[in-house]
Amino acid sequence: MHNFTPRLFLVVGSPGSGKDELMTAVNTIGSLHAEIVPKHTSRLQNVDDGDEMICRAWLDKDGKTEIENPKWDLNGCDVKYENFGTQYGVKTSAIWDKLRHGIMQVAVVSDSDALNQLKGKFGNLAVVVYVYSQISREQYREKQIQNKLNPKNGVVKSELTEDDNVYIEKRVADFDKAWQIYVDNFMLFDHVLIYADMQEDLFDQVFRLFKAYERGFLK
Repeated sequence: MHNFTPRLFLVVGSPGSGKDELMTAVNTIGSLHAEIVPKHTSRLQNVDDGDEMICRAWLDKDGKTEIENPKWDLNGCDVKYENFGTQYGVKTSAIWDKLRHGIMQVAVVSDSDALNQLKGKFGNLAVVVYVYSQISREQYREKQIQNKLNPKNGVVKSELTEDDNVYIEKRVADFDKAWQIYVDNFMLFDHVLIYADMQEDLFDQVFRLFKAYERGFLK
């Protein structure tokens, strides 16, 4: 039996702010502390998608044939939003189930309406966190270019495709979106984590935050 109140951590951060590293931290720490909330999305699966994304389909080895994902259920999600022209959804029933079993939940949210919907549904059980980084728009653009040219789990490219350029420019255009959400909803946020390009430091901040709620230091 758990003797603390499990929480839903809603994470907001600009592109390149360290959200991916925070997700890695949650996975590294393991389900003893928290699990990532899966999101259903209308797009195809990318090679670097983790367990967080339940995509509509993925491409077969031929690179053309779409294979439908049997776990995908965007229509069954009660919280939906759009980001970079792609639809996303979350099933709050699954979150409630995990919380009842004493497992804290972590969800990355990049839309103000979705953030307010989740905060409205979970009330004080929802802890809103902003991840801050000093990365600039141009630094983010260059990072995205390198990620597309040298994907972690894909084939190295000599140049960007048209689709790659469209993908990058969509994200660069909305670079300040998360910061604006933070400014417009300042009183909604409970904590700010600082990502200074040191993964181990971010891991430490996340671990300390979870432990503070587990031990009742924060309520």
